[in-house]
Amino acid sequence: MMNNPGKTKGTWAWLMQRVTAILIIVFLGIHIYLTHFANLDIDLLDWDKVEERVQALPILLVDYGLLVTAMYHGLNGLRMVAFDFVIARMKRRALDVAFWIIGIFATIWGLAIFGPFLGF
Repeated sequence: MMNNPGKTKGTWAWLMQRVTAILIIVFLGIHIYLTHFANLDIDLLDWDKVEERVQALPILLVDYGLLVTAMYHGLNGLRMVAFDFVIARMKRRALDVAFWIIGIFATIWGLAIFGPFLGF
């Protein structure tokens, strides 16, 4: 009897790769619009204007969303490439753990970069 493919880990990784690709397109489109085309009453950008802009909730949410989805999408893509070369189950598990640890720390670090803009 065949296993249900919807319950395997690989199916979820494949699906999330597609979902995050769509989210990256959406977040990047909104980011470009807010950065370059939205009338935010900001003339030339300097450090103070960037700080003011990043403190705006819509821009902050879009930048956070873009960071998280791009991080997952990129690391999951690297994981898929690595799995093309690694067959042993234990090595795949070690790669999974390594990519999750890298992803979590890199995402926290990326989110922390916004701290000074938000007064942290």
